[in-house]
Amino acid sequence: MHLYKSIDNILKHQPETWLAYLHGQQLRNMPHLTRTPPLFRGLWLQLVKFFLIMLRLFSFRRGLDCSTAKFLFFCGSLNQQNSLNTTIESLKNRGESIVIVSTSNLARNEEADHYLSIRFSFLDICNSLILLVKKGPALYRELNNIHPVAVSWYFSNFCSVYLYLCYFYRVLESLRPEFVVTANDHSAPNRCMLAVACELKIKTVYMQHASVSNLFPALQVHYAFLDGQYAMDIYQNCVKNRVPSDKKPPNTKILLTGQKKTLTRSFALKKNIVGVALNALDHADDAIKLVKKLLSLDLTVRLRWHPGQSDSDIKKYLTAFRGEARVSLSNPVNEPVAEFMGKIGWLVAGNSSIHLEAALSGVIPIYYTIAGSDLHDYYGYVRHGLASLARTPEEIIKIVNETNDTYNDNIEPIRYYSSTYLTEWDGKEGQLVAECLVRISRNQSLPIEMVSLDNPTSKVSI
Repeated sequence: MHLYKSIDNILKHQPETWLAYLHGQQLRNMPHLTRTPPLFRGLWLQLVKFFLIMLRLFSFRRGLDCSTAKFLFFCGSLNQQNSLNTTIESLKNRGESIVIVSTSNLARNEEADHYLSIRFSFLDICNSLILLVKKGPALYRELNNIHPVAVSWYFSNFCSVYLYLCYFYRVLESLRPEFVVTANDHSAPNRCMLAVACELKIKTVYMQHASVSNLFPALQVHYAFLDGQYAMDIYQNCVKNRVPSDKKPPNTKILLTGQKKTLTRSFALKKNIVGVALNALDHADDAIKLVKKLLSLDLTVRLRWHPGQSDSDIKKYLTAFRGEARVSLSNPVNEPVAEFMGKIGWLVAGNSSIHLEAALSGVIPIYYTIAGSDLHDYYGYVRHGLASLARTPEEIIKIVNETNDTYNDNIEPIRYYSSTYLTEWDGKEGQLVAECLVRISRNQSLPIEMVSLDNPTSKVSI
C-alpha cells in the first residue's frame, strides 16, 4: 500500500502524459513522430507491445548486488553513457561509491559490481499491471484529447511509465543514494527515475548529454550541469513547459561545465575526407543518394549511421558501398565519435549535436538536411555561427574547397555552446563535474560559479 500511495502522489504532481513527455506534450510540435505508422498500431496491439516489453526485461533475480551507493547514474542510451563516462570514472578514481543503472546492452561488458542492468521483477510487473487496471481507463480518455495517434501509436509508451515507476521505486528505496544522476530529462525512464527520487527526498542531478531545444521540458532537478550559455538560455525559455500540477518543483541550480564527451582536437585537415553523420530520422535511400553525389563531386566520404538506425538500413549502406574505395563506414557501436572525428576534415549532418562535437574536435561543421526538415536549424548552430549552411551537395563542395587550406577557429560560437572551450577545464569536463558533485556532497565551495535558473545573474551557494 505504501508503494501505491507514493506512486499516486507522484502521478498527482507529474501525470503519465508529462512523464512520457515527448509523446504526451509535444506530438503536435514534432511532425516526424506522427509521420510513419509503427508496426504495432491500435490499442490492443499497443497493449501487446507493452506486455512484450515486460517479458523481455523480466527476471526472477532482483538484480541488486550492492547495499548502498552515494551516486546512482542512469544510462538509457549509448550517447547518454558516453557523456557520463568521464564523470563516472573520475568518481570511481576518488573512491566514491557509485552504481550505474543501464539497459542490458550497455551493461553487458561492464564491471558487474558497478553496473545494474534494468530487470523487472515479478512484483514490478504485478504492481504495474494493477496500476494499469486502476489508471488505464482515465489515461485512455486523456490521450484521446491530446492527439489522434496518442493511443493507437504510443499507448505502450504511456503504460511503460507504471513499469519504470515501480522499478525505480524498488531500486532507489533499497539503495538510498545521496544523488541520482541522469543525462536525459525528456525520456520516460529518466523522468520516472527523477520523479521517484524527488518523492524519496533524494537529490537529483541532470548532466546535459546533447544540445537542447525550446521543445524540452522545464528543468525539475536540484542541480543541472549544462554545456554552456546556449543551454542556459534555452532552459530559461523552457520554464513555460513546466508541469502545471507540480506546485513545488526543485529550485534548479545551474553550473556551466562544457561538453562532457571524450574528444581529441586536431586542426589538421584530413585529405579531403568528408564525414556524413546521419540521425535516426534520415532515410537510408536519401543518405545513399547524397554520398553518391558527393563521390561524383570528387570527395572521399566516411559515412556514420546513428546508433538507433535499423539493421535493414545498415545493410543497405553495406550493400551500396561494398567495394567503393572512396567510401568508408563508421559504426558508432565500434568507433567512438573521437576516432570518427580524427579521420575527417569536414562534418556534414542535419539536426544533430554531432556538429558541436565536430567543432570541438577541430573539424569543420556543415549543416545540411538530407531530405529536408520540419525544424530547420533545430539547435541554432547556423544561426549562432558554429556551422556553415549548405542547401545542396554543390554548396557542400564549395565550402570544402573554400576551407581546404585554413581552419577558422570560431572561439565565441563554440564557447557559447561549450563554456570550457580553450579554458583551464578544456578536456577535463568530466573531472570538473565530479569535483563539483563531491564538493556539493560535502557542502564545500565550488571551483566554478553556480547560479539559480530563476535568477542567473546572481551567484548562489550550495
